[in-house]
Amino acid sequence: MTAEPTTRITTPQFGPQGPAPAHGAPQMQAPQIPVSRPPAQPPHAQSYGPAFPPPFPPPPAPPAAPRRSTGKIVGIVAAVLVVLGGLGAGALFLFGPRTVDPESVQKEIVRITQTAVAVAPADVRCPEDITAQAGGTFTCTGTVEQQPVTYNVRQDDDQGHLTITYDRLIKLAEVESIVGAQVGKDVEVAVDIACEPAGRTVVVNAPGTPIACTATNATDDTDSAKINVTVAADGTPSYTFA
Repeated sequence: MTAEPTTRITTPQFGPQGPAPAHGAPQMQAPQIPVSRPPAQPPHAQSYGPAFPPPFPPPPAPPAAPRRSTGKIVGIVAAVLVVLGGLGAGALFLFGPRTVDPESVQKEIVRITQTAVAVAPADVRCPEDITAQAGGTFTCTGTVEQQPVTYNVRQDDDQGHLTITYDRLIKLAEVESIVGAQVGKDVEVAVDIACEPAGRTVVVNAPGTPIACTATNATDDTDSAKINVTVAADGTPSYTFA
């Protein structure tokens, strides 16, 4: 039993092109149509574009977080330039060095403190016999609502120009007003803020030192929470629940 020969059949590239030509007739080669193919890509790669849209639209970008504006504690003054007229009465001694009159400095300390926080310091004391000299420094003390305050005095020259720096003083009413608005906005309830110590209008406060306060629902005084308030160096207050 012999096997029949196998005949290979070649199919045209673009399918039938019409009736076969007669035997001996010239053969017409079908025109080659250029085909543009995308470049080869590694497995699992996907090209996107007008011709290849992605299967799903990209997710929208998340909205930007809203900015919350906050107030600042104003009136925080820690350094003041003052001028003593002629270094104060009695500052010039015959045949002796020029000295800074302590009473004149004490009066300036009272004035600048009262201007800053509307509270006059008590028991202000400065050292005696301070020689007037550029760059010279000395320290004065006083109290503001029973709180000790230190005043550092630097002589800018020997003509009575002084720069006085002192502990930061903050008005509690401003803290309560600004923080009350901020807490009320956060909890969506109007609140009243009361800060300690009770009965004081001013506190000596360094940046970052917490102030104990209580936030109370403005319409329900049985609903309250303890908070700690801090005031940054630039006067911006912030709070945390205690």
